[in-house]
Amino acid sequence: MSNENVELIDEEVITLYDDKDQPVDFHEVACVEYEEEYYALLQPVKPMDGLEEDEALIFKLVEQPDGESDLFVPVEDEAVLEAVFEEYLRAVADCECGCDCGDGECEHHHCDCEDCKHEE
Repeated sequence: MSNENVELIDEEVITLYDDKDQPVDFHEVACVEYEEEYYALLQPVKPMDGLEEDEALIFKLVEQPDGESDLFVPVEDEAVLEAVFEEYLRAVADCECGCDCGDGECEHHHCDCEDCKHEE
């Protein structure tokens, strides 16, 4: 992965609470650093009204005073949403072969996939 501002995450599940205080589970897809702030791309584990299966929500991570946890704040600024998503797309574009080597483990090294665009 050539974009060091993006950490692709695999199998992490985050539980957030909706406005009715009901738990909603999300797969954390990636963490993106943009303008010295951190953002999480989250996809719901179960289908969610108004959201297609391949869509993700973007939340700003705000460190809590206890230093132990982060607050997930929905991003509403369209320019920030677009910029964060573009950072994510640049990171995953390095490996379009579908071998999933772009998950942060191969870090610029060639994987075993012949179609991979990573260089040795």
